[in-house]
Amino acid sequence: MVGADAQTVSRPGRPCDPLPTSANPDAALDLPPLPKTQVSLIGGIVTRLDPVRDRMTLRVFGGRDMTVNFDVRTCVRQGETPASMRDIRAGMRVYADTILNDGQVFAKAIRVPTSAPLGETQGQVTAYEADKRILRVRDAISSHGFNVQITGNTDIRSNGQTVPVGELRSGALVKVLFKSGLEGANLAEKIDVLAQPGGTFTFSGRILSIDLRNGYMTLVEPESQNTFDVGLDSIPSAARNQLKESTDVTVRARFDGSKYQAESVEPIPAPHP
Repeated sequence: MVGADAQTVSRPGRPCDPLPTSANPDAALDLPPLPKTQVSLIGGIVTRLDPVRDRMTLRVFGGRDMTVNFDVRTCVRQGETPASMRDIRAGMRVYADTILNDGQVFAKAIRVPTSAPLGETQGQVTAYEADKRILRVRDAISSHGFNVQITGNTDIRSNGQTVPVGELRSGALVKVLFKSGLEGANLAEKIDVLAQPGGTFTFSGRILSIDLRNGYMTLVEPESQNTFDVGLDSIPSAARNQLKESTDVTVRARFDGSKYQAESVEPIPAPHP
C-alpha cells in the first residue's frame, strides 16, 4: 500500500510485560507512572528517529507526519519477542499503542516487524527504460526516485503468478527486493506488482481498526498478517457505521493510483459449530 495509517479509535489498553529498553532499567523508576487512560492505535512508516529527544516521526495515512514520544517506560516487541528502540529504524512500518501524556502523543507500546529484510522498497513505477532495463520507482516513504536494474534472474510476479516485464507500467504499485551489484547498481531479485491503476481487487481480512473521521479502515490478512489500508469514501455512511473492529470481511476495492478505495464491504458469516 502507498502510505500508512493512523487509527484514532479509542480502546482499552492491553497489558504489556515490563521490558528494559535502555542500559539502565532502573531509569523507569525515576519517571512517574503513565496515566491510565484509553489507548489509540497509530500505525505508520518511521521517517525519522530522534533518540536524543526520545521521539520519532511517523508517516501516517494520507501522507501526514505525526510525532510520537517514547521513553524507558515504552514497551517494545518484535512479534512475541522483547525488543528495544534500538531495533527500530527509519523505513520500518510500526504500530504504536498511544495515549496523551502532558498534551503529547506518547507510545506505551510499539510493535515492530518480525522481519525487515535489507534491500526492500515499495512505491510506484514512474518509468521503465527497456533499452537499459532500468526500472524507476518513486519510494512510498521518501517520495524520492529509486532505480533498480532488471536482470535475467529477476522474478516478476502479480497475484503470485509470473508475469512479463511489460506489467511494470507507469503508475503500478510494486514491492522490490534487491541487492547491491557492481559499481553500486541495485539489482532487482524479485518484484511484486501489487496493483495497477484502475484495477479492481477482491480480498478478505479482519478489520484491525476503523477511522471514520478520515474515511478508511485497516485490514489484516489472516495468513500473512500483512496489514493494508482501504478508503471508505465510496461506501454509504449507513454501511460505514455498521463496520466493527475484529469483523472478518470480504472487500471489493479499486486501486486509484495512490490507495485502495472500497466499492463494497461484506461481512463473512461465522462458521457454524
